[in-house]
Amino acid sequence: MVGHSSFFDPACNTPPSANMPKHRYPTFAKRLLPITWAIAVCVAQAATPPGPASTDENSELDGRLFYQILAGEIASRQGDNGLAFQFIAAAAKNSEDEQLSARAVEIAIQAGAGDVAWGAVNDWIKRQPESQRAQSMKLRVAIATNRLNGVTEALTKIIAQSSGADRREIIRAIPSTLNRLPQALQKKADEIAQTSLKAVKRDRELAAAAWAAIGTVRLNGNDTAGAMRALAEAYKSRPADLDAGRLALNLMEQGVATAEPLVVQHINALTDKTNARFSYARLLFIDNRLTPALNELERLLADSPEFIAAWLLRGQIELQHGNFAAAGKAAQQALALNQKETAAAKTNDPSRSDLIDRQSRLLLADIAQAQSYWASAEQWLAAIPADDDVNYRKAVLMGKQGRLDDALSLLDSPSASDDMPGADATKNKMQLKVRWLREFNRTADAYQLSSELTDAYPDDPELLYSQAMLAEQLGKHAEMETLLRTLIAKRPDYSHAYNALGYALVDRGERLPEAQALIEEALRLSPNDPLITDSLGWAYFRQGNLAEAARTLQKAYGMKQDPEIAAHLGEVWWKLGQTQSAEKLLRDAQRRYPKSTVLIDTLKRLGITP
Repeated sequence: MVGHSSFFDPACNTPPSANMPKHRYPTFAKRLLPITWAIAVCVAQAATPPGPASTDENSELDGRLFYQILAGEIASRQGDNGLAFQFIAAAAKNSEDEQLSARAVEIAIQAGAGDVAWGAVNDWIKRQPESQRAQSMKLRVAIATNRLNGVTEALTKIIAQSSGADRREIIRAIPSTLNRLPQALQKKADEIAQTSLKAVKRDRELAAAAWAAIGTVRLNGNDTAGAMRALAEAYKSRPADLDAGRLALNLMEQGVATAEPLVVQHINALTDKTNARFSYARLLFIDNRLTPALNELERLLADSPEFIAAWLLRGQIELQHGNFAAAGKAAQQALALNQKETAAAKTNDPSRSDLIDRQSRLLLADIAQAQSYWASAEQWLAAIPADDDVNYRKAVLMGKQGRLDDALSLLDSPSASDDMPGADATKNKMQLKVRWLREFNRTADAYQLSSELTDAYPDDPELLYSQAMLAEQLGKHAEMETLLRTLIAKRPDYSHAYNALGYALVDRGERLPEAQALIEEALRLSPNDPLITDSLGWAYFRQGNLAEAARTLQKAYGMKQDPEIAAHLGEVWWKLGQTQSAEKLLRDAQRRYPKSTVLIDTLKRLGITP
């Protein structure tokens, strides 16, 4: 604690001096060394005397320094941090050794003596004003003790003492450093960043990086408008700056629509566009904007045909579009390139190679399964080390072929996932089993198992959502609504809960204005979700607004070529008298998804032979 008496006891304020009888040093040390030999050896090896031991004076100083270090470490081991600090701080002052200075401050921090630590680190800086280590320790103490000015001073000095690539790395680290500020200083993070980077903002080479760091600090504090202003300043300096581009991508990922043109501007300003273009394509994919994402990947692969991650992402997009041949080609290319890299030892990260191999084979299995090529899908899965996820996929394939008992046995069997650190193997297995039971119309069994899960994990929103969907399937409409409204109350940002409740009401033709309002709220939370957009289009259809229904469903289908969206859009076009377009759409969708019950039912209802 601050003010611990042993730090300020005059009797402990100085170690024994050279004026005391010399025989007292070796006598005291000799008495303690048999007990603490290991400590003595380690400390003696770590402590380097300040000069050659060639004179009697230096030999005497070396003996005193050894004593101070030894006694300090013994006191520390015995829990007397006050005494330990006095000895180590004296040794640091006598030797001007940075390691000892840092140790003294560390002891004060461990004792909870913030003022003492602050005084010690400032004394260290007075002795060695150009020490970067001293400034780093000052920053640490300032953060730990809520010293606003200290944080700013230390950061400013650390930046000023650095140069070249090191300075950029320090600037990049500022947002994560300020993220560790105590709550009392969190609101001052922007002010600290701006002040410490004041000189850097005038540096032509690093101004963009400085503004990007300030913008990231603001984004970490949920100030997206402030982050955008910082990004604009960064672009005034250098739109091709990698840190500025990273901030633009982060803002886009946070849903800031105005950041996207700046992402594009950044990519266009780059000489090597590969990584930035891939990051942009990934965000477009996450945002369900599949066609623009595919366009970016095509540009990327034209310039960098061996970019493995781009092939994998392209394969996933082609699969969602139902373009199975193109999806398979992309996945095979990713697999082949990874094997080529591994054989040529171009990667020093075996785990990365294994992950790419796994993702490629999973994608190829998904492509085969989507076409009902069961044997091919099983072959791809057989080549992947088994865990719960792989076993679930195998169980689905077994279920598709009528081997239900084998599938359930596999889902309950041990796997590599059981030993994964931090994983809840039981919960994961139960969730996958619920998912499998639901997929194979064992709804009552799924509902029962899901109830056990939600009882065991009442705060898990995914489990609550799953339970609500199963209740709806069993006709328990009131329970479904209660569960979803409970979920909305707990997680007001959970868009799928609003959508599920709204769509269920639309599908039953109940409370349609309220249903539409729920779906619109879901779409506000997830503005580019194709399934929610489909729900809104279906709500318009059920209320007789065919033109708006057609426009909305076309938008949804443009984002995701899903069989249910195709069925909805086809039915709306049919009602509008666009029968040829409707039939073509439905037949094209059925060729891609021949087992889709929603497509088959829609074709029959419209009098079209499936």
